[in-house]
Amino acid sequence: MSVQELAQQLDAQVLCGARHLDIMVESLTVGAMNVSAAMKYFDRSRNMAVVTGGDRTDIQLTALEKSTHCLILTGQITPDPMILSRAEDLEVPVLSVDLDTLTTVEIIDRTFGQVRLHEASKFKCVTQLMADHFNLGRLLDILELKLPLAQSN
Repeated sequence: MSVQELAQQLDAQVLCGARHLDIMVESLTVGAMNVSAAMKYFDRSRNMAVVTGGDRTDIQLTALEKSTHCLILTGQITPDPMILSRAEDLEVPVLSVDLDTLTTVEIIDRTFGQVRLHEASKFKCVTQLMADHFNLGRLLDILELKLPLAQSN
């Protein structure tokens, strides 16, 4: 989903990176542990949204150095200016929500289940995934169906 969709669903305040809200997020990671543990999770994910407390500067900096497409700060705590500066340099949107981390994650989880193909980039991605991984002919064979003659060409 896009960062814009996340911001809307969370009723989030965009603290920086407003020009980059069309960036797509593919996964969600919660930064609620120590930095060493967080790095292991951050290294496994790509194009992620990271949800963490607004007071967790250590996790925020670590997330910004990984494949983070969006940083979501909970508790409506004003982040350290260094975080916003680094996020601006990396073109990573930072959102602030007046929610706790668990509620934020639950909303995002529901939102991932309701994603629509509104953006051209999503349509292009789905089309490419289908071309790479979906074999219509095999499916039709399994179902013992045939394409109408006009579509089989």
